[in-house]
Amino acid sequence: MIINNGDVWFAKFPLEEDTSQFLPRPVIILNIERLEVLVIKVTKTQPRENDKYDIPINYWQYTNLRFKSTARVSKAIILNPSQLDFKIGTLHPIDYANIQEAFIRFITQNN
Repeated sequence: MIINNGDVWFAKFPLEEDTSQFLPRPVIILNIERLEVLVIKVTKTQPRENDKYDIPINYWQYTNLRFKSTARVSKAIILNPSQLDFKIGTLHPIDYANIQEAFIRFITQNN
C-alpha cells in the first residue's frame, strides 16, 4: 500500500465520544511516518462559521469525493496505516496548500 501526503483515503476514524468505536469516513493524509499517519477529518457539511480551521475543499470533484466537502483541520489525529481502507484520490494542489497552511496555524496557535 502506497500512501502519499495529499491523498484522500477512506479510513476507520475513531468516534470522539468513544474512541474504541470507528466510523468509516474520508481523511486527508497530511504526514506519513513509518508506523503512523497524521490525517485530517473530512465531512460533507459546510464549514462552521465559528471554526476558522474548517477549510472548504474547493476541488472536491478533482479529488473524487462524491460531495462538496470540508477539511476539519482541528480534528487532525494520528492513525495506524492499517486503519486506511482504500484511496479515494489526491487533493488538488491548491486545496492541499490551504489545508497545510491552516494546520500550521492551528498547531502554532494551540500549543
